[in-house]
Amino acid sequence: MDWETVNIEMEWTHEKVTSLAGWSVDEETVLTIAVYYVLSQKDFNPESFLRTMDALTSRTGWLSPVRGNFVPMLASFLDSLPLSADDAVELLFTKQQTIRKTGFKNTVHSYLAAMLMTSDPATSKVEAKQAKRLYDAMKKQHFLLTSDEDYSYAMLLGKANNDPVHQATLMRRYFDELNKVGFKSGNELQWLSQVLTMDCCSYKNERVTRAEQLMTHIRKRVNLKPMHYPVIGFLAILGCEDDQVEELIGFSNFIAKSDLFKWHKTLAFSFASGYFLQQMIDNRGVPGFSRELTVLIQQAIMAATIATIASKTTSALS
Repeated sequence: MDWETVNIEMEWTHEKVTSLAGWSVDEETVLTIAVYYVLSQKDFNPESFLRTMDALTSRTGWLSPVRGNFVPMLASFLDSLPLSADDAVELLFTKQQTIRKTGFKNTVHSYLAAMLMTSDPATSKVEAKQAKRLYDAMKKQHFLLTSDEDYSYAMLLGKANNDPVHQATLMRRYFDELNKVGFKSGNELQWLSQVLTMDCCSYKNERVTRAEQLMTHIRKRVNLKPMHYPVIGFLAILGCEDDQVEELIGFSNFIAKSDLFKWHKTLAFSFASGYFLQQMIDNRGVPGFSRELTVLIQQAIMAATIATIASKTTSALS
C-alpha cells in the first residue's frame, strides 16, 4: 500500500469537493464525501455530482429526511453507481418505498438501507420483508438500542435468510459477552455484535477473544472510539493477522498527521480502516463476501459522522 499516493488522492478529491460544495456544508461533511469517493475508487466529477444533487433535490420536499447536509451525502453515494443521475435517484426512491411498505420508518437510514437492495423489484420486496423480520427480532432483544440506525445491517444480514429470532439472539449473546470484556454498551457495540453474525450464525467464542485483543492493541496507538467498533468486527471476521493490524495502525497514524485530518483524527482511522478493509477484500477475493459488504463497510465507517450530521440538522431545523 502506497500511503503517500492514497493521501495525495484524498487531498485532490477533498479540494474538488470543497470547491463545489464547501460553501453549503460544513468541513466534516465535505471530508466525509471526499472519503467516500476515494473508498469507492471513483474520481470526483463536479458535473456528475451536481446532476445527482439536482435530481435528488427535485424529488424531495420539506418533510423529506433527505435535506440539508444529507443531500450531498446521498448524492455521493448515488454518483458512484453506473447509472444516470435521474435513473439512480429514481431507483433509490423506488427501493426506499418498498422498504417503507414493510414498516420501516421514513428516515435517512431507510435510504441507506435501500442502497444495499437488489434492483430487481420482485427480489427487493423479498429482501425488504426479510430485513423487517430480522429488525423486529433485534428490537425484541434490545428494545431501546435498536433504531433506524440498524436498518442497513438488517437489510444485508437479512439476505442470508437465517432464522431471524436465532440470529437476533446470537447478536445479543455477542453483545453481552463483548460488554463483559470491556466494550462500552451502546449502539456501536450493537453494530459490532451484528457484524460478528455476518458470515456465521452460530456462536464463536474465539471471535469475542479476537475482538478484545484487537481493541486492546489498537487503542494503545490510535484514538479508538466506540464509533470504530464495527471496524473491529470486520477485522475479526476477515481474519486480519497481527502484521496486517500493524499496517493498518501505521497507515492510520500517517493519515492522521496530514493537514486534512489533523482536526478529525477519529475520521482518519475510519478512512484508513475502510481503505484497508477494501484492499483486503479486493486482493484476497474473500469468499462469501460481495459488493454489498464493501458498501456496508463504507456505510459503517461513516455511521457516526452521519449520526452527528443528523443531530446537527435536527437542531438547526427545530
